[in-house]
Amino acid sequence: MIIKGNIDGKRVSSKTLEEQIQKAIKDGARELMVVADGQHGIGGRIWPQFGKVKITIEGTSGQRVGSMGMDSTEIVVKGSTSDDTGWLNCGTTITVLGDVANGAHNAGAQGKLYVQGGGGARCETMTKKNPRFPDLESWYFRGVGDSFAEFKAGGIAVVCGVDPRDPENILGYRPCVGMVGGTIYFRGAIKEYSKADVKLADLSEQDWAWLTTNMKPYLQAIDRMSHYEALTKDMGAWKKLIAFTPAEKAKAKGKLKMGLTEFRLNMWEKEVGKGGMFGAYLTHDRSVLPYITTGEERRWMPVWKNDQYLPPCAYACPSRIPSHKRASLIRQGRTAEALSLVLQYSPLPATVCGTVCPNLCMTDCTRGRVDEPLNIKEYGSAALNLKAPKKAKSTGQSIAIIGGGPGGLSAAWQLGLKGHSVDLYEASGKIGGKLEMCIPRERLPKKILDKELSRFAEIGVNVQVKSPVDKKKFEKIYKDHDLVVIAVGAQEGRVIPFPGHEDVVKGIDYLKEINFGKPRNVKGKKVVVIGAGNVGMDIACQAYDQGAESVIAVDVQKPAAFGKEMELASSKGTTIQYPKFTEKYDAKAKKIYFKDNTSLDADLVIISIGDKPELDFLPASVNTERGYITVNDLGQTSDVKVFAIGDATKPGLVTHAIGAGKVAADKIHTLLMNTDYVPEERRVIPYERIKTQYYEVCRFDTIKFNAKK
Repeated sequence: MIIKGNIDGKRVSSKTLEEQIQKAIKDGARELMVVADGQHGIGGRIWPQFGKVKITIEGTSGQRVGSMGMDSTEIVVKGSTSDDTGWLNCGTTITVLGDVANGAHNAGAQGKLYVQGGGGARCETMTKKNPRFPDLESWYFRGVGDSFAEFKAGGIAVVCGVDPRDPENILGYRPCVGMVGGTIYFRGAIKEYSKADVKLADLSEQDWAWLTTNMKPYLQAIDRMSHYEALTKDMGAWKKLIAFTPAEKAKAKGKLKMGLTEFRLNMWEKEVGKGGMFGAYLTHDRSVLPYITTGEERRWMPVWKNDQYLPPCAYACPSRIPSHKRASLIRQGRTAEALSLVLQYSPLPATVCGTVCPNLCMTDCTRGRVDEPLNIKEYGSAALNLKAPKKAKSTGQSIAIIGGGPGGLSAAWQLGLKGHSVDLYEASGKIGGKLEMCIPRERLPKKILDKELSRFAEIGVNVQVKSPVDKKKFEKIYKDHDLVVIAVGAQEGRVIPFPGHEDVVKGIDYLKEINFGKPRNVKGKKVVVIGAGNVGMDIACQAYDQGAESVIAVDVQKPAAFGKEMELASSKGTTIQYPKFTEKYDAKAKKIYFKDNTSLDADLVIISIGDKPELDFLPASVNTERGYITVNDLGQTSDVKVFAIGDATKPGLVTHAIGAGKVAADKIHTLLMNTDYVPEERRVIPYERIKTQYYEVCRFDTIKFNAKK
């Protein structure tokens, strides 16, 4: 449909032309040709309820083409445009096959402006950012005029610098004055920019990926695709201008200016009297409450409801480490405190957070919904060389901990820091539990674990290795201590009693043999692992490292393995088959048979379907159920003097054991000190209540922490 701006030599008014456009769209037209004669505002204010609309403009368009345009509108201008093209753009894609005059995309919030030529003065002024929608985009093929991007607050501008009017200054005079947000990518020479507001930087890999990806639709729209190779062959030819953050500006300024209250009291009222020049006429109470100081509610005292919820990261962490508090300390420049804070919650941050943990906190991190989650692995690794905190004054109370795995170590650490005397009994020759005996050294280097275990000597924990506990020894321990914590873990591998199970190796035993330096010979052999959880993947990796020809893991259900364990096992060649129900294993024939009438060659079969605790030493006063010790939410057993934590109570991750140790230690401390126990209220803030709009998008590829700071 064609709408003309001049009929029989008589120019149609802008108002009448817009009414004709709106009526045509309402009547069902979706593609319009407008032959303009200086009318302004063409293509703007077309509501999305009508669906997609394309408007092509020929002739001479007036000011504000596409102003207040909606996201359902596309505008193509065959020629140049006048001032304020795309003013207050709310989503329209505007392609100008020529130049744009002054003020292009001023105050725009969403949408795209594709310019085949260059821009006039004061383009990109006061552009906005709405975090609910994609960034505003403005593309200029040549260059732009003076006062570019004044008070720019959002959006991305790209200036390609192809045959510009001024090759020595493609951004014009005084660009970026007052700019507080957004990004400008440019290619070519510039003479100046507002150094008080923005900084010049090289492009990152993320910048380059965005630019090269979005360059194609732009060049296609303006019929300049032949320039794509030249514009994208050298990332170094491009630079970017980005605004200083408020924190960077505050740091550069040093001491902030005088506050309004200070000015009123010390300057204004000091000169003109209390209440200022109208003080004699003010009869109401003008005192200031340090709460709400303006508006209707300024005389009311609010109810303080801060810290009522946990952020998703802290709620997801079984070890209960408050990552949000560490991030807050880093923002304040207190990096050393941020790193050392973790030792109040876990004695093994480099081992667990930095190495073996699946980092559930990072999975739930709100920051990850903006760009990348906070890298807790880096936090953990950076804490390796931290010294133990200073322990409290001795309380004179004595606690026994049976088991030197993650749970027992956590409880010993917390109780030791609180000033209690701690005796830790470990059956093997070294503390660490499955961290020491089962986790492959490839995943957990021995030097990291040994370094962190050395901290326990710093706080005076009395470690007794090679001290297995039977009924008789438990009775003595129970008698000699104020309280007892059972943290023996699960050290007995489970088996399925199918024919031939006697020739199957338990997964926990296989891993222990390797870490103890006595691996069995699997070189050139075909290995089958029953159980495709993360431990099964560790076994598969170890078998390959020991020279196995092939490793196949089987399971009765979809594999439970995930994360780095699954990735590493797959990279080494492990395959997984499921569902597979084992019928029998014939060690002589070296075959394992399944109930679906299939079989696999198997020189060695290793079973990894979980482990169970050995609890023969327990007295009758401690109840068990299905092979595990029963406890309440705080780890207390049916015997009020005995607590139990970790895999002795239920299977879990290392981080679960760390958290259970802290909870039990906190409860024990209140019992021994005769104080009230106040449990942490664990309520997570709903994601929909989190305002990600206030998050500042990170401009760095990686952030590394220096533990020495």
